Amino acid sequence: MGNPSIYWYPDPLRSLERIDFGESLSDLQITQIRDASDAYSRSGRLYRTLGASRLQIRLILENFTNEALRRDLESLVAHLKAGGPVGFSLDHDKSWAGFIDSMAREPSRGSTVLKTKGNRFTRWSGSASLGSGEEIVIASAPLEGLKENRALSGALAASATSVNITSDPLIYSYRADTVVVRHRDFYPCLVLPETSIDDAIVETNHRISYTLDLTLDEDWGTLSAIHTGGYLLRSTDAEAPELGHSLQQIRDESISTMNDAYIAAPFDGLRTPGSRFS
Repeated sequence: MGNPSIYWYPDPLRSLERIDFGESLSDLQITQIRDASDAYSRSGRLYRTLGASRLQIRLILENFTNEALRRDLESLVAHLKAGGPVGFSLDHDKSWAGFIDSMAREPSRGSTVLKTKGNRFTRWSGSASLGSGEEIVIASAPLEGLKENRALSGALAASATSVNITSDPLIYSYRADTVVVRHRDFYPCLVLPETSIDDAIVETNHRISYTLDLTLDEDWGTLSAIHTGGYLLRSTDAEAPELGHSLQQIRDESISTMNDAYIAAPFDGLRTPGSRFS
């Protein structure tokens, strides 16, 4: 079993940095958020307009004494408060997330096999794999914003392209262009929300022990860009920029090449994957 880990790129043109917590979290809290506004007709009929959906996760590690971890987390603060994206996994050995193959038939209610192109985050955890019975999340990009938890019916290696959920079929039908399949506790793209910018992320108890209390929101824009742009992430090795991209590069490039309507649009069977698919 691996440790909780944060993945980030201190320099968008350089290699990945991994913060290994070295111990289990005290708590991991998940909140599902949906922007919405309601209106009622004179007869009392509800009309709901839906906006973006996302998960908000809160990481809590109480009373840790590892000074190296404290330094790493305090160094991360400037990146987060500038809007930099990060990834988080509760277990480094289970950092598995793939996207539904754009050329495959979209998954629908009752589906028991999901077709992907394998783990798109092997550069973060090359040997990540999941065992039979482990829980995965299937989620689609806003505005569709569907999400469900299912159990694997077979093991899932890094290169696996078929996700078997025979004993626990889908309950939703997915039509969004980007649908992710990931381990339930792996969150590939997260950002610090504006409401948390002034919060103390690492608190100290007389410099004897420390507490991490970090709230992050899902970054669906960057996550969708990884899929539709076919990007290859840069690893921890000292690689040249042409051998991969950082999360910041992917986010910044997608701002000029992609729009929200495209990210959220249903798959129409005519789109082709981006030229950078690996």
